Amino acid sequence: GGIHMSRKKLKLEKRSRQSARIHKGLEMPVGMGSEDSILGFRNGKELKEKYFAFHGRIARRPFIMRTLLLIVAQFMFTFILYSKIVESIIIHRSDFAWGFGILLIVLTIPTVWSQLSLGWRRCHDMNKGGALFIIPYLCYLGSYVAPILALDTVGTAVQSITAVCFLAFFTVRGTEGDNAYGPERSR
Repeated sequence: GGIHMSRKKLKLEKRSRQSARIHKGLEMPVGMGSEDSILGFRNGKELKEKYFAFHGRIARRPFIMRTLLLIVAQFMFTFILYSKIVESIIIHRSDFAWGFGILLIVLTIPTVWSQLSLGWRRCHDMNKGGALFIIPYLCYLGSYVAPILALDTVGTAVQSITAVCFLAFFTVRGTEGDNAYGPERSR
């Protein structure tokens, strides 16, 4: 007997606007993103504009999503590499400890630069100078360092300042229309 193949028609349904918006917000930054993707990017130029540029503005939603992505990524690689550094020291392999330390620095530099870029542009969206973001960002970095140095009170203080500042960056609306830092459409 012969092989019998049946043909079925596929019915494609257009996503609702809400469903498409939710899907767009959940894309991950792994290469080919759409033009309107909040996290994704299609090429190096778009990656640079979304994560490393200090000019223009960024609205709340992209700021929140990109910041959370970077915080989670930084926490994960910092935790993993710190534990590898400690493990290397315990087994008396300072060469490994140095290697993991250098890798930690190499991964931290672009992450820090990107987080500064996002905060800088978020300040611009609120019609404020980008340098305003340095204070909460230093507190954020301090929240990583203070516990290592056994500075519990300082750690609690910088974590509290960081939480309040980021809550403001996550909730305060940007200025409507054009402002001193760029047109609204660049958000």
